[in-house]
Amino acid sequence: MSPALQSAIDVAADSASVIIVIQQKGGSGKSTITVNLAACMGRSAAKLSGPVTADQDSPVVAAGIDPQGSLEKWADRVPEEKLPFDYLVTRGRLGELPKLKADPARRRILVDTPGFMEVDPDAAWGEDPLGDGRVADALREVLDIADLAIVPITPEWLSWEPVEFTIERILKPRGIKFLVVINLHDPRDGEAQLDKVKKWVDDRGYPRMADPVRKYKIHSHAAEEGQVVTEYKESGTALRAREDFMTLALCVEQAL
Repeated sequence: MSPALQSAIDVAADSASVIIVIQQKGGSGKSTITVNLAACMGRSAAKLSGPVTADQDSPVVAAGIDPQGSLEKWADRVPEEKLPFDYLVTRGRLGELPKLKADPARRRILVDTPGFMEVDPDAAWGEDPLGDGRVADALREVLDIADLAIVPITPEWLSWEPVEFTIERILKPRGIKFLVVINLHDPRDGEAQLDKVKKWVDDRGYPRMADPVRKYKIHSHAAEEGQVVTEYKESGTALRAREDFMTLALCVEQAL
């Protein structure tokens, strides 16, 4: 694990940094990014300060606000000794994440947002487009405490407009820093579509991670098999998958 990442996570702070993974459209891989980024950060923090024992709080927390509790279902399947972070699922309850952010034992909180947004279709430009309801209120709360947003975009053209909506209507009006991450790039597809999505992002002046997070079958089975990227069985694919998320972790630290 990178010494630079280890040191960055251990920097003293009055409160934790909150990184949200957000995109209006479902299917962009938000949960996979949240869990595996937390795993890389948690493993790096453990290498710096030593393993977290059962009676200690991890400096890294993965959190979810989705009422369906997808993150909890995944984390529950991972053996406790192989889960390098703590996790919290609010299921839309308010007040828990601001309290967690103020906990001096925490350094990084990564929040998985729902695969949909309650959007008011009649909201005028410049107005808050988030609708009413439990999920919308929970999302507003986490946006209020966010230090950085990761916005995943896939090579699929239909995911591009929701990315623009998320950035222009939700993040920019709130002054939230963001990083676009090209996700689910299948290396077998070649570079043509990847170049198109890079150009689309760059033409809008959005900051992005230089290289994509690649799509591997090993990721699609990880939740069912109770695995995180730091614990994949050793192989060339596992090594490349870890490299992607370690690179993302370093980009996040640089953006904070």
